[in-house]
Amino acid sequence: MIRTVRSEFIKLRTVMVHWVLATIAVLFPIVVTALVAIFADVDDVGGFGSRDLATLIAGLSVVSSMLLGAMSVISITSEYGHNTIRPTYAATPNRVRVIVAKVVTNTVTIAVVAAVTVTISWLVGSLVLSGRDEDIALGDAGVLGSLISIVVLAVIVSWFGFALGLLVRNSPATVTIFLLWPLLIENLIGLVFTLIGWDDAGKWLPYSAGIEATVSENENDFGSEVLGRPNGLIYFAVVSLALLALGAWSDGRRDA
Repeated sequence: MIRTVRSEFIKLRTVMVHWVLATIAVLFPIVVTALVAIFADVDDVGGFGSRDLATLIAGLSVVSSMLLGAMSVISITSEYGHNTIRPTYAATPNRVRVIVAKVVTNTVTIAVVAAVTVTISWLVGSLVLSGRDEDIALGDAGVLGSLISIVVLAVIVSWFGFALGLLVRNSPATVTIFLLWPLLIENLIGLVFTLIGWDDAGKWLPYSAGIEATVSENENDFGSEVLGRPNGLIYFAVVSLALLALGAWSDGRRDA
């Protein structure tokens, strides 16, 4: 199993598009956080505190999570697109072992990248805001939980994207579905729920539940219309793992 994981890590780090997506995912929240911290109106009532900074980083990191998730998608769909999955399965006939190795590799890599991104974003934002006489502290209510949830969300999103890749097996189609899912598909489903009077049903949309659990300012801000933290993340993780299991089952019954 260790050799299989090592092989998958080599594949992951030798594909240029993975480096491009990871670089953008890291730089985007750091640069925007720095700019907001520099130009924010700190003289406004309440100023720009720790929770504001954490919420900003969480919101920006949703985009990073999607970029890293796209990397996870491409890590599996590109193998089918270039037929490199056939020698992979020939070398390791146990397909489940290959899939697990890919998931482990993506999970560890994305967790590290997300953690580094969040850490640097927080350090940059807190240094700039502290220099502008704002009181920024990691120990303030809800701050640490929000930052940790960003890393968790990135990992879960990678599972969700990988599962879609196993089912669709085509890079352009899968990436399109993956990106449109939170931006369009779940919004349309939520609109349908609202039109038929199921207002509370929207909280059970998995991707939205995960994002809501991440971007809220603190754990006590949740109303009855959202699952909250950590329930939203747990629910999204369960759905993603179920979809991943379905993808693995489907892959075992189809030609490579």
